[in-house]
Amino acid sequence: MTERTWNTGYQPTLTEFKAHVRITMTDASTDTLLELKLKAAIRSAEHYIGQVIATSAFVLRDQFAKSVTLEGPVIEVSSVAVAGSQLSADQYVLKGNVLHLKVEAPEDSELVVNYTAGMQSPDPDIKAAILLHASALFMNPVDSVETLPKASSRLLDPYRSWGV
Repeated sequence: MTERTWNTGYQPTLTEFKAHVRITMTDASTDTLLELKLKAAIRSAEHYIGQVIATSAFVLRDQFAKSVTLEGPVIEVSSVAVAGSQLSADQYVLKGNVLHLKVEAPEDSELVVNYTAGMQSPDPDIKAAILLHASALFMNPVDSVETLPKASSRLLDPYRSWGV
């Protein structure tokens, strides 16, 4: 299981979203609603392209394995523990989004990995796609939005991971 904590500096920002939908004055409750729509659009875009966009802290809790694929792009791994024992940096290596452990442990041992992932500065087309989707969620709050707006999906297509 992976837990996520959003960093406050995610992009696009709430200020950029408010400018996009031409809102100049808000109160705390409106900001909360706008932030919800923005985060939903970011998560939708992340699911669509198969990558983390908003830089966030993650904690992976799983059973021990010699190799573990983390949600990425991974920026840094801050700590790794196996069966409650912290590993030193020379006991693991990160290649792309795959963490390789250089230790042995029983398969039922708990593995805990603390790491940061996301795009530190998303490309303008990714930000535009998110803003378009967030504004669609905001402008049609009672509509069931089943897919990304066409313009958003077109902007995100070059970043999409199709898998094998």
